[in-house]
This record gives sequence, structure tokens and C-alpha cells, in this order.
Amino acid sequence: PEVVAVSIATRADCLNDDVLYYLSELSSRTSLTVELGLQTVHDITAVKINRGHTFSEFCEGYNSLKTYGIRTVVHIIDGLPGEGSDMMLKTAEVLGKMQPDGIKIHLLHVIRGTALEHIYDMGGYIPLEKEEYVDIVVGQLELLPQETVIERITGDGDKRKLIAPLWSTDKISVLGAIDKLQAQRESYQGKRFIL
Repeated sequence: PEVVAVSIATRADCLNDDVLYYLSELSSRTSLTVELGLQTVHDITAVKINRGHTFSEFCEGYNSLKTYGIRTVVHIIDGLPGEGSDMMLKTAEVLGKMQPDGIKIHLLHVIRGTALEHIYDMGGYIPLEKEEYVDIVVGQLELLPQETVIERITGDGDKRKLIAPLWSTDKISVLGAIDKLQAQRESYQGKRFIL
């Protein structure tokens, strides 16, 4: 009785009929949010990062949750290997048209002990610069509907294990830079959103 809300993070390809029925029943008893890790709409990138399912499979799971009326939040990651700003903006544009209840925008971090650290050390991955990230996020926000709650706009890597980008440790500076660029461009969430 003390539980006021439940948030469950899962993969879109794990939402079989039994799971969906249970989630539907749970959402009738409490405030439920299901978070799905999309990361990118581009299947070529999904293969590189071993996401393990296609964008089409993501859409099936996402649409099933929406059919049941379950509040859904989607995670995306900026700075994935091989993606330019045009691809990251396309992810936001496509996702915006799906009108999720919430979105969490992350920056890819190079973390000690991961495969990405090795790729980075060999010169095979270059993280986004702060200015690039800020520019992309401002552009993505313009493509997302105003009704979608932006639940995260940058994440925190474990500072003890973070290899790059080190500028991401100053979250206040990142948020301030986003605000400043929005003001300079007269930009706001939903400015370029088209259903």
C-alpha cells in the first residue's frame, strides 16, 4: 500500500503477451512507467552496438505498450559510433512522431574496462565535443513534441571509470550551454515538430 509508482526498464523485444497482460494489470493498480532503450532508430548502428533487436522490433513493443495505455519513456544515446549529427537528429525526428510520454537523452561515455575503451584507445572512436553535443540536443528538442516530457538531457558517467568525454562531468555547464544556445537561436522544444 505504500507504493505510489513503479518504473520498469526493459527491452522492447521482451514484451510478450504474458508480460504485457501483467503490465496492464499492474498499471491499473499503480502509476506505471515502462522505459525502453531504443538508443537509435538506425539498424546499422544497432548492429555495431549489439543492441540485439531491430527498430521494427522496438516499434512492435512500443506500440503494444501504447495499446495498453501504459506510460512509456524511451532512451536515446547521442554520439554512438558512426553516427553524425544528421543521424542523431533523425532519431529524434522519428521518435517524436511516435509521441512517447517521455524521453531520456544520453551522451555516450567511454568507460574503463569496456570494448569501447579499447576502440577509443586505438583511435577508432572519437567522442562528441561539448559544443557538438549541445548543438545536437538543441536540434533534437526542436523535433520533439512539447507534450513529451524530457526526463534527462545528459547523463552522468561514473567519474572513477570515465575515460571520455571528461567535459561531461560538469553537468551544470552542459545544461547552461543548452539553455544559452536555445536563447541565442530562439529555440524551444517542438519548434520544428511535425506529426
